[in-house]
Amino acid sequence: MSKRVLVAAVAAVLLFGVLFPLYWGVRTSFAGGYDSGLWPSHPTLTNYRYIFSNGDFANTIVNSLIVSVGAVILAVPTAILAAYALARLDFAGKKLSSLLFLLPLIPAVAVLVPLIVYVRELGLYNTLYAVILGATVFTLPFAIFMVRGFIAVIPRELEDAAQVDGCGRVGALRRVVLPLISPGLVATTAFVFITSWNNYLIAVAFTSAEQLRVVPVAIVGYMSAWGTNYPGMSAAATLAMLPPLIFFFAVQRWFVQGLLAGSSR
Repeated sequence: MSKRVLVAAVAAVLLFGVLFPLYWGVRTSFAGGYDSGLWPSHPTLTNYRYIFSNGDFANTIVNSLIVSVGAVILAVPTAILAAYALARLDFAGKKLSSLLFLLPLIPAVAVLVPLIVYVRELGLYNTLYAVILGATVFTLPFAIFMVRGFIAVIPRELEDAAQVDGCGRVGALRRVVLPLISPGLVATTAFVFITSWNNYLIAVAFTSAEQLRVVPVAIVGYMSAWGTNYPGMSAAATLAMLPPLIFFFAVQRWFVQGLLAGSSR
């Protein structure tokens, strides 16, 4: 019994450590002045009005959506093709493909300078195209790893039967494999979208124009040498949580199915 109590206590402490900062951020976004109570005595929307009237926060949300959706459009189809080749085809150098999955372990800042040089040479610096490409590059290796796991659990006999019935390899992929791994594709899409939405480093490195700022950059912008606008930052962070949460809750059933399917590999 004491062991259960200890486990419950540890779980409660961990849950508190995760949820309380989120709660306090939301609470601060509705607080006015120096209200320091557990919940604001006089909740107000002043901080939300401030972030939209002092700066173009709505535009940063649009920019983040463009970057996240653009990264999904580029990364997910590419991950499907690459993962299928790794899971089903034999080719020279396939054993070296495992090195691909070491790329997410490399700190982004370690390759940031060469990427900035490449982006400038391509004439894409200070455009959202550069941020989309950067987000795609950094999410693609893990996306390939996820999709390969989902494809690997599908029996090859299903594809062989489809090819006997007249489907080519591409037809078998489209008609057999993709429908079966659809929950996994939802999980991969959610990963790419949320990771791209939260990416600060790529956005701040590839753009400098204020009209191209994305949400993470806008939030950090409330910190300056003259102080930090905590209520405004909290309001911006609270709004920044909404699109990923809405997206996750909309697809959570398929997301969980996809993760469970991948874990069975």
